[in-house]
Amino acid sequence: MNFNPNHGEGGRGPWLIWTGIALILMLAHALSFRFVIDDAFISFRYAQNLVDGHGLVFNIGHRVEGYSNLLYVLLSAVGLRLGVDALLWGRIWSTLAMGGLLAMLPGIVRLLAPEENAHRALPGKVAQILTALTGAVACWMLAGLETAFFALFTVWAWRSALKRQSILAGVAGLLLILTRPEGPALAFIFSAWSLLPTDHLSTGHYGRNRKKWLGPILLVAGMAAFFIWRHGYFGWWLPNTYYAKTGDLAGQLKTGLPYGFGFLVWYGAGIILTAIVAVLRGGIALILRRDMLATLATVALWSIYVVTVGGDMLGMHRFFVPILPLLLTWLTALLSGTSWVSRPRSALITILMLALLLLPASFRGKERRLVSIHMTEANLGGWILAGDAMAKHLPKNTSIALGPAGYIPYVTGFETLDYYGLVVPDISHKEMDFQQGYAGHEKHDGGYLLSQEPDFFLIGNVDITDGPRKGLIPILEREKDIVFDERFGLNYRMVSLPVGNGKYLNMFQRVKKP
Repeated sequence: MNFNPNHGEGGRGPWLIWTGIALILMLAHALSFRFVIDDAFISFRYAQNLVDGHGLVFNIGHRVEGYSNLLYVLLSAVGLRLGVDALLWGRIWSTLAMGGLLAMLPGIVRLLAPEENAHRALPGKVAQILTALTGAVACWMLAGLETAFFALFTVWAWRSALKRQSILAGVAGLLLILTRPEGPALAFIFSAWSLLPTDHLSTGHYGRNRKKWLGPILLVAGMAAFFIWRHGYFGWWLPNTYYAKTGDLAGQLKTGLPYGFGFLVWYGAGIILTAIVAVLRGGIALILRRDMLATLATVALWSIYVVTVGGDMLGMHRFFVPILPLLLTWLTALLSGTSWVSRPRSALITILMLALLLLPASFRGKERRLVSIHMTEANLGGWILAGDAMAKHLPKNTSIALGPAGYIPYVTGFETLDYYGLVVPDISHKEMDFQQGYAGHEKHDGGYLLSQEPDFFLIGNVDITDGPRKGLIPILEREKDIVFDERFGLNYRMVSLPVGNGKYLNMFQRVKKP
């Protein structure tokens, strides 16, 4: 994978230096969020069980595909095998992935807009800086999930399609498929794109090369092998997470439409406004190029998909991260047809103006608040306290049921049932209406969980208080079918476990019958 633009001003040295500057800027931006997502530890638990010889399982002996990122799980397993902390290992590789993504952007600007201004180094630098200034991309770089890798492979597949390199588009497409369940859609879009004729001659005459069909053949064969393996290993053609998070289109749109609108307000509006001005200043011919229109179509199709599946409740527009570099690079290519990025002074002014449109989302708004809330003691901060205390004080053969299925199961190693069916097929395949407004966290079945008789239930999204709780724990709407079941009242009693600093974890322990 050759990231070097090859013919940018100054050669390889300045290009590498500027890519490094952009990556440092993105890293500083990412660190400002101080963000780690609990879901990352689901992947780490699968990786740990694989390293320990139990296979790709969440609970030993039960094959359920409760992760959505096979390639990342395997990468995490390599780090754990080497004795490196899983989160640190993932962050290092995610940073490198974003470095690779940034490195490709200058060359892509030239592919999209092969004009005199586009061949200068400045437009490519603008694309890199704008991407580094985008909060959603920066936030998820260090969050602990596969988001950076999926974005990297998306941009690589896009670049391969623009260059009409069908084999590389097929390879990048396979990596997309192995990284996320949505990968096949993007993989086939870019693979088909790589077969199209070009608007210009700079990418070569790939249309007459019979080897161009090797890319699609490789993609189809690789995907078929992967799906056959998945079905043979787990028993289903799609990951269990897909079944857990979908099943009611009306309910999905109830959360997906506001999610898409929020992205439009915080990022899309500024990009659209700038694009309109650029078109009015002479960019109409450029925007009508085949590759420019195909990029917009890809972004639109992805946005429709995100809205249709219900969006995400994890904050900072995670599901839109893969297409943000495409949008920003497309915008820069469009701007290259104006005088705005042709000279250092005008390029700097352009960056500053766009920064005023992109940066507010990093500091305010609902999505930013969700990220901040996740790190508090009411969420991951409390789950870390609870998990560490449970691992220290409870026996290894303990079984638990809870909502947040990341850090606590990972650090304790306990057999775990999650309320929302991520690792429980009996819940994920249940048909029910989505009425709570929590994207991906709608399905539940308290009766089934109680029938499994776990040793402990953690109610109230894990309840941490300054002293042992005297009354009933405040429960979530989705936990009512647990707490109001008569079996819960008969078989479980509230206990409090010290977690340090004068705080207590309140949970319900199964009463052992004489």
